[in-house]
Amino acid sequence: MRIDVLILQNAPAAELVERARQVEEMGFDAVWVADHFVNPYSPTADWLDGWTLLGSFALATTRVRIGPLVSAPVLRSPSLLALQATTVDHLSGGRLELALGAGGAPLDVSMMGLPPREPAERLGRLGETVEVVDALLTHGEVDHRGRFYDLEARVQRPLQVPRPPLVLGALAPGALRLAAARADCLSTYAVATGPLSAGVASGQEAVDLIRERMQIVDAECARIGRDPSTLRRSLLTLFGYLEPLPDRDGFARWARPYQEAGVGEFVVYWPAHDDSERLAGLSPSSF
Repeated sequence: MRIDVLILQNAPAAELVERARQVEEMGFDAVWVADHFVNPYSPTADWLDGWTLLGSFALATTRVRIGPLVSAPVLRSPSLLALQATTVDHLSGGRLELALGAGGAPLDVSMMGLPPREPAERLGRLGETVEVVDALLTHGEVDHRGRFYDLEARVQRPLQVPRPPLVLGALAPGALRLAAARADCLSTYAVATGPLSAGVASGQEAVDLIRERMQIVDAECARIGRDPSTLRRSLLTLFGYLEPLPDRDGFARWARPYQEAGVGEFVVYWPAHDDSERLAGLSPSSF
């Protein structure tokens, strides 16, 4: 079982970098940051840019995987995203995991001075972003003519070959099918519908929701002829953010039905009250 930690960038930069070091020292597999213009749940709180922090994390750690969870096309063009990705991959010695999503935070759109985008457009932009970024990170260049992006670009190749793993954040069927077709890893969480304002499921309802998503992904893999075991499955939990961190045994019991549904990776939050001792108890080495 892989366990990662998401560090929200709502503290002084030096503290955030120290947290990344501690995550590595505790033995976790990856450290993630959010990629929003502001914290969508607390827009007036202090907030730092995730991609800039990833550069610092890359230089402050040596083993742990790093990445954004997840980058939204609304904040940057796909060619700029690819340039940022290859830069962080080089800074980290080839440890970047690039997670992308359709972007469901309204403040990201309005603070970029853009009009609201309907779900179909956001999914379309995500699909083209994946296509452009995949080509740039794999081949170093792209000539793309699409519905949303019309561009030629060139970037330095990343250290990872053929490219850093692509992780797609997905909740709805369209994004789930896109992940089955184009991603190395699917990232999801137990929110009932797409918008961030929607309620979060819990208990058996959450298990059923995630199982249904895994079935959609498996069906799409079968349709396109992909071995479903080649798609990693990651679940963002609420532990450390909206729910307290459990102990090792409690986490193992909680995770079991999700593992039976096909999830092999879990992401917890750096605890809101800096309970690093409790967090250390969830290190993968303890299971």
